[in-house]
Amino acid sequence: MNLSDETYKKIISEIMKQQHGAGNVFNFMVKLHQVEDEFTVDKPVEDTLDLIREITVPIEMEDIPSDEYLFYIGTGFKEMNPAVEHLKVSENDNRTTVTLLSNAAEGLIKQKSNKKAIKTIKTHLGLLENM
Repeated sequence: MNLSDETYKKIISEIMKQQHGAGNVFNFMVKLHQVEDEFTVDKPVEDTLDLIREITVPIEMEDIPSDEYLFYIGTGFKEMNPAVEHLKVSENDNRTTVTLLSNAAEGLIKQKSNKKAIKTIKTHLGLLENM
């Protein structure tokens, strides 16, 4: 997973512009925050991706490997802060290993958007109990 921080910032800014009319959201008070996680799902890759697609919006991007995917999910206050999820998947014995890099804009008041996005995805995949 080799996209630059600037690429993630550009994607997040474009989503914010489309949803809220805000342009570049990154400045001296708002920074890109990233959290990486890895987990295994007891389902084949396509079933795992189908479940993730139920709660996210795919982001089309050229020049990423065929085993990597980009999605965004609303997080934070009223789910208005998009977290861009960069996933790399591999399958072994009908189990899917997901390596996930979550990217979000975080300002002075931390909304913990990345952790919330990861928790939402894991809960939807049945890895965590719904709270």
